[in-house]
Parts: sequence; structure tokens; C-alpha cells
Amino acid sequence: MVAQTNLHTAVEQWVSEHAEEVLQLTEALIRFQSEQRVPTGWEKDCQMFVADTLRGMNLELDIFEPSEVAGFAAHPAYWHGRDYSNRPNVVGIWRGTHSKDARSLMFSSHVDVVAGLEGGRFPPFSPVRQGDKLYGRGSNDMKGGLAASIMAVRCLQELGVRLQGDVYVESVVDEEMGGSNGTLASRLRGHNASACIVPEPNGMMVSPAHRGGGMWDITIKGSPGMPFGASGLINPAYGIGHLIVAIEKWEQARNQRLTPHPLYTSTPGLPVVLSRISAGDFEPGTGNSVPSKAELEVWAEVYPGTTLDDLYNDLIGYLKQVAEQTPVIQQCEMEITQVIRFLPGSEIPVDHPLVQTVSRLYEQVVSQPPQIRGAPFACDVYIFNLYSPTPCVILGPRGANAHATDEWVMIEDLIALTKIFALTATDWCK
Repeated sequence: MVAQTNLHTAVEQWVSEHAEEVLQLTEALIRFQSEQRVPTGWEKDCQMFVADTLRGMNLELDIFEPSEVAGFAAHPAYWHGRDYSNRPNVVGIWRGTHSKDARSLMFSSHVDVVAGLEGGRFPPFSPVRQGDKLYGRGSNDMKGGLAASIMAVRCLQELGVRLQGDVYVESVVDEEMGGSNGTLASRLRGHNASACIVPEPNGMMVSPAHRGGGMWDITIKGSPGMPFGASGLINPAYGIGHLIVAIEKWEQARNQRLTPHPLYTSTPGLPVVLSRISAGDFEPGTGNSVPSKAELEVWAEVYPGTTLDDLYNDLIGYLKQVAEQTPVIQQCEMEITQVIRFLPGSEIPVDHPLVQTVSRLYEQVVSQPPQIRGAPFACDVYIFNLYSPTPCVILGPRGANAHATDEWVMIEDLIALTKIFALTATDWCK
């Protein structure tokens, strides 16, 4: 058994010696096509691999489908319309000695990845190393972080470390595409630690907060037809054009009037994304008819503390006013539909002991203090912070192209995270 005074050196050495295995485990996870395909998903094979890996480390396992959990569909954070058949969550528990007042720690990751992405230089589910990067779907978001958390526990086991508190390694389904039900199900199942680290890819920052957001489809239906011999044609594409301009103006105006959240002062401004715009169904160059409808999809992010009603009244209320003042839209039928659940932002205090512990051990490993900033995205961490007794911080790797082709993760960060996670477990769980 390693002496406490030599623990940091032993962890550093063990992880450095097993760095190749950290990467190999990440690559093994990438090879599973664990796509989220709403309303269902293909995570099961990857989850069974995770379960087998944790079983091989003699962790206590709980494998369950979210829909099996009591009170799941009745919970206020539940989002309807998803099918969880053959989509199990996997929770591995490394039991501690359960000394009095022992604190437990959870590492929570998701294995689902965004589906339907075509093109790119590299095949999505065949990992490729190139220089200091590891390419593959899910490498950055967030199979690399999951691999680091698993290897952190294995490191401590093989060093003979015995902790007082329990360590959880959780792998959930249904996080992408406005999910969170997988994470909710584990909380309702009773897997609630004293603290949690989620290795979402925030660029190696310590993030006590994350943004939220909402998404809506807006459809304008006009009067379609061919221009010759027809009367009363109303082109809904013009109406959508007015709304596109209005959304751009709203984004600019909101960012001018909002005071940045304290954890986002270095990156002020909340993004708005027009993720889809369409009108007509002709192949390019083959049609000359006025389309029957035009559509757009808009995603708008918010700081912690903003509610769905706040965002709806601000953005959608403004767009309704624009529609009432635009003649071409007045002549059409406009429908507004919420696409995914509203994802609230959430936060824990910057001086929370978890933030302080992770930051201190980060500095020991990386030899410089971390940036303590809000994560620049929405995610399922709010389930911990708002609907469970478990405060949560985000610490994940650098990389790029999450939710896009040629996703990659920084190799050195996976090694550093494994060290930080192992040392955090020893410090937090004593």
C-alpha cells in the first residue's frame, strides 16, 4: 500500500506508465456506434462493454433501464417521448470502508453521441491518432472523460489505496439532443454521492457553472402554387426571412443589455444558433413554385437562473411582435413548437469545497492553476445541482468538433485528467 506522503508521486508514475491503456480504452469506447437516435438510441453494446470493464475491476454494478426506475416518468424533470428499451444505464461502485462522515465521489459520463453526421477526413467510429490529437466520434464528448475516470479508479486499486468513502463511475444514456433522462434516472435510483465531477469537454477548465438553453421550430405556412395563371400566392420564405433578421437583431440587443454572469466575464455574450432553415422540397434547379411552408429552428442559450418562461417571453414574445407587424406573415399561418426540453443552466458556489479541491489538485498535476469559468454549453449537470443532493463541477478535456465531423480530443489532457481524478478521489474520500 502506498503511503499518503508518496501518493501524488505514485499516481503520477502509475498513470504515466499506463498512458497507452488510457488511450486504448478511449479508442475501444469510440468504436461502438452508440448513437442517440431520438426517440431511441444505440448505446447498449457500448454500455455492456463499460459494465464488463467495471466488473473486471470488481466494482459493484447496477445496470438498469431508466424506465424501470420508480417515479421516473412522474418527476418534474422528466422529458416525454423517449424509448429506453435496451438502453441501460451502468453504475459501478467502488465501496470504501464507510468510516464516520466519509464523503463519496461520483464521476458521471454519457456514452451517447450525435447521429447522422456525414463526411469528414476520418471514419467516425474508427479512432485515429494524429500528432497530439485522437480523432473519433465521441472522443471529446465524452468517451475520453469516461475512460479517464475508469482508469483513475483502476490506478488507485492497483496502488493498493483504500478509501473511506465510495467512488461511483457512472455511464448514462440519452444525454444528447436535450436528453437528461438517463442522468435523472440514476438520481432517482438512489445513486447520489457527496459530490460529482462530469468530464464534459470544457477545455480543461474547472467549471462550477454551465449555461442552459431552449430550442424552437417556427413554421410559416403560405399559399403555394405556380406563378403563371395563379393569384393570391403568398411566399412563406419571405416571412421566414423577416424572422431571421429579427433573431439576429434580438441576439445583438440582448447581449448589449445583459450583464454577463460573473463566471462568463471573459466570454461575454450568449449565442443564438439558427440550426436549420428550409423552404420547398424541389431539387435545386428543378422547381419554380412558391413553397407551401418555410421553417427555421432556433437555439438560444441562457445563464444560470434564467427560466423557460423568461426565455420564451423574451425571444418568442419578441418574434410574435415582429410577426404581427409584418404583412407577409400576417397573411400566413405561423406555428411555434418547442423542440427539446428546456435545459436550465445551473451553478454551485465558486468557494465550494469541491471546486477548491479539484482546483488544488489540478494545479499539482498541470503545474499551473486552472481557469475557473463557466462551461460554455448546456448539459445535464443541472440534474445534479437542481434535482439531487449532489453538487457538481465540470472538468473535461480540450478538443474540437463535438457534434460535428472529425471530432477530436487532446491526448495529453486524457492523461492529465486521469491523474487529477485519481488524486481528487483520494483527497475527497480520504
